[in-house]
Amino acid sequence: MNQNGYNIITKRHIGSIKVGKYLCPICNTIHHTDVSFWKEQNGLITEVMGKLLMCLKNSGDSYRRMAQISGFILPFKKSTMFSKFSEIVELTESTPSIPQGKIAILNFDEEYLKIAGKWRYRLTLLNYKTKIPIAEKVVKNLTNEIIRDFLKSSFNPAPYEKIFVVTDLKPGYKEILKSLFGEKLIHQYCIFHLYQLICKEFSKSSSLSEFLLQYKLMNIFYDYEMEVLQIEKKVHEEKKLNELDKKELKCWIKIQKEELYAYFFNSRNNDSKKLRDPVEAYYKMLQVAEEYDELPVNIQKRIDMIDDSILNFLAYRSIPDAPATNNAIEGYFSVTTNPILKRQMKTIEGAERSIKSYAIERTSHYLIKKGTEKVTPQITLLELIIPLRILGNPI
Repeated sequence: MNQNGYNIITKRHIGSIKVGKYLCPICNTIHHTDVSFWKEQNGLITEVMGKLLMCLKNSGDSYRRMAQISGFILPFKKSTMFSKFSEIVELTESTPSIPQGKIAILNFDEEYLKIAGKWRYRLTLLNYKTKIPIAEKVVKNLTNEIIRDFLKSSFNPAPYEKIFVVTDLKPGYKEILKSLFGEKLIHQYCIFHLYQLICKEFSKSSSLSEFLLQYKLMNIFYDYEMEVLQIEKKVHEEKKLNELDKKELKCWIKIQKEELYAYFFNSRNNDSKKLRDPVEAYYKMLQVAEEYDELPVNIQKRIDMIDDSILNFLAYRSIPDAPATNNAIEGYFSVTTNPILKRQMKTIEGAERSIKSYAIERTSHYLIKKGTEKVTPQITLLELIIPLRILGNPI
């Protein structure tokens, strides 16, 4: 081979190398020096840089801020950061977390997102054991047909003997899940959502008697016995203070509630909010219902709702370690679409891109915790860039 000059290959902000050209005297063809190392290094730099961009984006950083941070490593413009982030998310496959075993425990919920001034809806099906999504989608409208199609396309019920699903209290869910999973379905209503509805029925300035009723309703499924006993003592004191005017009584009630909250916080132990057994929970509901005719109409409706769906509220006892609330998916929503990320969502595609990015990161954290992935990356950006800088002067 006879040397016949060289070509310069440049990677902006990283470096450049001279690639030798050689002329074969026999066949008169031109050959070049092997540059596979250069291409491989550039590919690894793009991969590691993409993971860094996803990490910054999942932390709520704007593209402008990401460009500023990147300037200390590899300078990029804001528009380049956007295209690079979009590209890496599209190329990275999000592995769905399919439940293992004969029993599938799932959480399903929807979240309202405001995108470009219009309400959109995020549908999420979560694997309860791994806390990783099985499927997610952002839709323009929220109807029973759209929810049914999403669940049908996202989850195959065939391999499972039982399918335990936790949802909120929307009436349409029961029919949708029954049509999809049939006799395999065990449908749990979220007790946390029930307690939210109960608390909304009582004002913050309610009397101690109403406060007691609120805790008696909450005492049906969770053990709030200690709280109920303490409030009952205060109610007896309240009845002796009828001679006080309204303003003084209101002030006294406020002080008593503050003392009760402080006592509850300091005295609560691990058993104070223990889930009750089905028989015990049903008995507690009957105790509250004994005063049904004397209760306000709105509280009567809540008791009727609990009574009509009592099997759905107690489904958690049919499967070992099954959840009684949808807190797993609510916690997932709180970190994947925090207020900063919500403000950055301008399109449905952008929302799905941000959601997918966090799901990829969450899956990686789960695999690291499980021990199937290393905690630190195999190679850092410095280790990738320095060899290329040594080969030639950066341009």
